[in-house]
Amino acid sequence: MENPWTNAVTWLMVFIGWAVVHRATLIRDRRKEKREISMQICKDIADLQTAAIDFHTASQFDARKSADLGQQVERIILRLQKSPLGELEIPLQNLIRLRRKTTLLNIDASNFSSQPAGSQIIFDIRNAATDLIICIEDTRERIWE
Repeated sequence: MENPWTNAVTWLMVFIGWAVVHRATLIRDRRKEKREISMQICKDIADLQTAAIDFHTASQFDARKSADLGQQVERIILRLQKSPLGELEIPLQNLIRLRRKTTLLNIDASNFSSQPAGSQIIFDIRNAATDLIICIEDTRERIWE
């Protein structure tokens, strides 16, 4: 006659094995989702850079684009401070630099002047966006890979 505990031990081992595999799959899926979210925010920062350069190089001030640019920067900064991107702990100075370089100078009608493609404002926008993207990518590789 078969020992009744043999079946119980077998089923317990099957359940424990399933739980371990399931947990590992969930962890891997969450890391993948976080990596995808971080890649999307990098794309959004590149889009912000394009919008900022388009705004600053326009021939005349556009109030709607000015407001959109400010809102776009704020949304990116908020997303970088909330979970899961908040886990990256991007230095606040990088976020402040992005905001300042894209919106602080030349953003309102009273001091707007069309900028040439090689101006310091355009150069600073590109550098701030690039530095932030590099920071996100480096931190992502270290934390979520």
